[in-house]
Amino acid sequence: MRVCCGGSLIAWLVLVSCCTLQDSLVVGESHPNIKTSYNVSGDGVGNAETRSGARESGTSPVGHLPSHTLNTTTLPPRDDKFLSIFTLVRFPNVVCSVGSTSGTCLTPHDCTRFAGTQLGSCADNFGVCCYIEVSCGGTSSTNGTHLVSPGYPATYTNALTCTITFTRTPEHTCQLRLDFLEFESFPPDQYGKCVEDQMKVKGEPKFQYLCGTSPPDWHFYLDVAGKPNPTVFTFLTTSSTFVRKFKIRISTIPCHQRIPGGCGQYFTSTTGTIQSFNYGGFYLAGVDYAICFRKEKDMCTTTLKVQGPSFVACPNDLYRLPVGQMAATSALSALNPLSLYCQLNTQVTVLLPLAMIQSPLTTLTNGPLVIWHRTDPSDNFPNYRSAAACPTCAGFHQTFTHNHC
Repeated sequence: MRVCCGGSLIAWLVLVSCCTLQDSLVVGESHPNIKTSYNVSGDGVGNAETRSGARESGTSPVGHLPSHTLNTTTLPPRDDKFLSIFTLVRFPNVVCSVGSTSGTCLTPHDCTRFAGTQLGSCADNFGVCCYIEVSCGGTSSTNGTHLVSPGYPATYTNALTCTITFTRTPEHTCQLRLDFLEFESFPPDQYGKCVEDQMKVKGEPKFQYLCGTSPPDWHFYLDVAGKPNPTVFTFLTTSSTFVRKFKIRISTIPCHQRIPGGCGQYFTSTTGTIQSFNYGGFYLAGVDYAICFRKEKDMCTTTLKVQGPSFVACPNDLYRLPVGQMAATSALSALNPLSLYCQLNTQVTVLLPLAMIQSPLTTLTNGPLVIWHRTDPSDNFPNYRSAAACPTCAGFHQTFTHNHC
């Protein structure tokens, strides 16, 4: 605690009388009048005590929280003869950022306790933007934790079984969002199977494993409500000269903010890009998830435009739009590798399997747009356009634009 009166050691009563209300109690210090609690789960809060009426002025350079998110509570005095001079400030442990590096808004005490790095201030200077990472054998429970490969950002080539666990607050957290900031591993074979390298999430039904290269800004949601805690991430690599590294950010999603079940990806912007994992190479076998788009106000249609060679080997593998929701142009040759993709809907084929439709196309829907991506986990059909001898023409890469009514 800062002593605002100079001089030698003096009584507590004298300190109270001569200190100004602009002085603060440093988080982590203890005093009989003060009770400090910490909660760093995804929906938790950071707590910091200040003198009554003494909220620090100025704007935080990062992680700024509006004033209505800062809850203040005046603590009762120890004796009725004393005025209450302390206020408990509570702020949510949300994701913050400094430049291109993201962290979690925590108290300075908690950032140190979790061996984090302070990037800057947040929550009107009551908290710090704290960068936390864990690697093989590590455990975390902090929202915004980064899972990193050994020695990151350096690469590695050796055989390795790397396990990282994330412990969540089960009564509050229903989903985890994974942001693949960087992911490089040995790619799948021509059937989409991860033979050399695998990333697995125990008990996850939306994919059996991941390998290859993550597209830019690729994210994925895991449904964890009612599932075993902690969530276990396993990274398996074989010994080869292929260079690997990964950096994945975990964000906890409170139950009252969960996205629709079954959605592996969820987009809330009016424009953006969707890609299959490892686009530009063979797409993965054994995935089963929906790409979901939030219905935006005053938006009635969505236009999808292919950005490069695309292919999904229907009917074994699907990239599927809702029934009756598509307006497409005329079909082109099945051998044309440019700006095309294959798809089915839930009841009848839009076009014959392996036939293509010209980009762009516009979908009409009364509710949120959902595209299902499902691939066979064990078939022996090549996951690329073999008839056109185009191994890189695999998966999908499209932009979406929501259109005003």
